[in-house]
Amino acid sequence: MMAAVSFGSRHLYYARILNGSQLMRTKASTMENRENMILAQIRRFNAAVLKFIMTARLRTIGATFLGALGGLSLTVNIIPTAMEYIGIMDDFSARWALGGFAVYSMIIWGIGARSAQKIGSKLYGAIILGSVGCASGLIITGVGIGTDMNTLLTGGGVALLYGAVGGMIIGDAFRSAPVDENDPDALTGCVGEMAIFKYFKDNLPK
Repeated sequence: MMAAVSFGSRHLYYARILNGSQLMRTKASTMENRENMILAQIRRFNAAVLKFIMTARLRTIGATFLGALGGLSLTVNIIPTAMEYIGIMDDFSARWALGGFAVYSMIIWGIGARSAQKIGSKLYGAIILGSVGCASGLIITGVGIGTDMNTLLTGGGVALLYGAVGGMIIGDAFRSAPVDENDPDALTGCVGEMAIFKYFKDNLPK
């Protein structure tokens, strides 16, 4: 009787150990699968970001960057200088008043410059970026400095002129180069075609 009880106890003990080890293996396998899934998602995300960067057009990047710099220059230099020249206020006070709008101006001007570059026309580039400049100049001048007519005309006028000249330059100088669609090896002006990115281009996921 005691031998049977002892045998049953040992059997139950070993069964518990076996079940515990199986449970631990199951948990470890589940955690490993979850980690592999997370790593796979990270790799796919990195590949998508890399592909986006490598296929971006250099002229598009250049036009957008130049437009953003134009928006920054409008806020911290062009309008304040015009305000001081007209005699409305000194340029330091104008820069201080308009400094908080610099980021928004850069974003708007970057988008406008990208549109001008995509169209690739001097006339339409001047119209697009001139309109962007006039609108942004009126808004930031009215909100940041004042809404009297002389102030608005000064801010909007110099921004219109500045944007029109910049849009004409960007629309002509950064227009997309023609690409021979029948030649698969023809250069398209992408970032990935630069020699320093050859490794990434060769290893870019298809």
